[in-house]
Amino acid sequence: KQAVDKDIPILGICRGAQLLNIHFGGTLHQDIANYYTEVPRVKSVWPKKKVSIDFQSKLRDILAHEMVWVNALHHQAVDELGDRLKIAAKEENGIIQAIESREQNFVLGVQWHPEYLPQIPAQRRIFAELVEEAFKIVNK
Repeated sequence: KQAVDKDIPILGICRGAQLLNIHFGGTLHQDIANYYTEVPRVKSVWPKKKVSIDFQSKLRDILAHEMVWVNALHHQAVDELGDRLKIAAKEENGIIQAIESREQNFVLGVQWHPEYLPQIPAQRRIFAELVEEAFKIVNK
């Protein structure tokens, strides 16, 4: 709450993305297993899940891709989107994979674990952007 109130850059990973959604008044799917009836549910630290990135999102600017392969270790996901948030990425089955603030400069939540994907430059850019945004706050 304090970071949001002070406009401090926030990156929520997995449960952190879910907590961001809850903070802004959204809800969660308690178990997403039913979304994987035609395609087996992926659970892996390796990038095996295809995610489409919203063209008009900060995440798209960061990743510089329309689609990325990500890992998956979760069983919950964003259901109803919280106030002042927008969907930044989804799976083909509709599961929300990333959210971001409509109003603040850097409030980003990703359902996957980019910290397990340091070999992928686009995933490293998520952290580089967080550091860059934090640096701007420190040097105001």
